[in-house]
Amino acid sequence: MKKMGNFWGMVIVIAFTFMVGIVLASPAFAADTSCKTKYPIIMVHGMGFMQNSVYPNSFPGIDNALQARGAILYFPQMDPIQTTRVKAEQFAAEFKKIQALYPAGTKFNIIAHSHGGVFSRDAISNLGLAPYVASYTSVDSPHRGSPLSDYSAVIYAISPTLAYLVAGMLPFPGDQTKLNDNMNSLTSWYMINTFNPNTPNMPGIYYQSWTGAFRIYDILYMADQFIPLLIQELFGNFYVPATAQEYVANFHKMFPAFASQMFYLGSGYNDGMIPVSSAQWGKFRGTEYGSWWSYGVDHLDMVNMNPNGVNFDVVGGYVKLVKDLKAKGY
Repeated sequence: MKKMGNFWGMVIVIAFTFMVGIVLASPAFAADTSCKTKYPIIMVHGMGFMQNSVYPNSFPGIDNALQARGAILYFPQMDPIQTTRVKAEQFAAEFKKIQALYPAGTKFNIIAHSHGGVFSRDAISNLGLAPYVASYTSVDSPHRGSPLSDYSAVIYAISPTLAYLVAGMLPFPGDQTKLNDNMNSLTSWYMINTFNPNTPNMPGIYYQSWTGAFRIYDILYMADQFIPLLIQELFGNFYVPATAQEYVANFHKMFPAFASQMFYLGSGYNDGMIPVSSAQWGKFRGTEYGSWWSYGVDHLDMVNMNPNGVNFDVVGGYVKLVKDLKAKGY
């Protein structure tokens, strides 16, 4: 009887192990590889931001969601404030460091936010990266310039002192002595007449873009924000944020004012920094306006950097974007 008991005990153990193996091998328990693209992904930050391991980085929560679904991501660091070409050269150098980790000829997908979409495009077309790029995705990038850069350049031509005062209202962390150069490289006339003609799309690369925009444009809020800030600047007591988190908070406070200014001066729907018409490049994935009850989607909502929470599924948007790249063979 004891031998029979041992026999049936072994049968039960084997059967249980077999069943557990079947369950664990089922799709429900298999590792999620839905974002494991053929080529690794390089995520590129925009103007005024750094790729940190802690908030505020350029893609908080987005990075974790993609990696949990099998995506291989890299986050190069460029100067927060510099000209397009300097950042392009820095990006090309960072790209080559990542490239060295792989066999020769390996290609990469690029997903870039804001100014990152401009300087990475420069590096692709003009600094030799094209043969190693499979796809390029820009998010809220000023391909035809930013009205904020235009305003800054016009004011600087009239009064450099006033231009620096106005520039001080833009809460960009980084080397402030380079701010005017950075802004000049994103004016509409430079982007349309000089940069774009000399930075063509390269054969064999899939280009696409995505952006957000406000629903509501409030001219009274604009005046309420700009007038006190200008007074503070003129009297020399403008508050400079002490931390990166405070910079982000200041951005969100000013975005509705910037958006309204651009809208009423003829730039149309925009995210507080970039008009929808400027953000479109290659295949356009559309404009995110957020929930019907919200003010809309601003420039930093599109990278999940709103400290008060984003009013649409931005993380899900990136997951879908990467799944689409995978489906297309990238």
